[in-house]
Amino acid sequence: MMKILLPLISFLLGTGKNFFKEPGVALTQQLVLHLRALTTMLVSTIVSLVLFCVGTSFLVSAVAKQLDSEESFVFSGGTILFTALTVISLAVLIYSLRRQTWLKTLGFEERPAPAKQSGALENAVALLVMDFVEERQNKRTQKSEQAS
Repeated sequence: MMKILLPLISFLLGTGKNFFKEPGVALTQQLVLHLRALTTMLVSTIVSLVLFCVGTSFLVSAVAKQLDSEESFVFSGGTILFTALTVISLAVLIYSLRRQTWLKTLGFEERPAPAKQSGALENAVALLVMDFVEERQNKRTQKSEQAS
């Protein structure tokens, strides 16, 4: 069993250089880096989801316990702690589920959408319209000067 696990563990830890020849080392290192980043994102997502569920359930039980008592509702240390746990784990969960985070983890960069470039025909029509507008403005100014 250890004969199977040892190469796998050394591969995941990045010490598996002796299993591959020189050209494969760079590919192996990139693969290991991406696997580590992907594993980190998956673990953080799962852990934050679990902590969110635990924090929410403890918060609900603490609030229900406060409401069932005959005393007035008071924010106790436990209620504040469970609220903080829920909010922090929700923030980590939202961050880890973003599209940009996963693209960055997998090594892809999201390129901004290219600006829409107008074609030659659109430019020609725009120039004709601007020329027409300028000609009309020149005629108006000449008429107003002649009338004055």
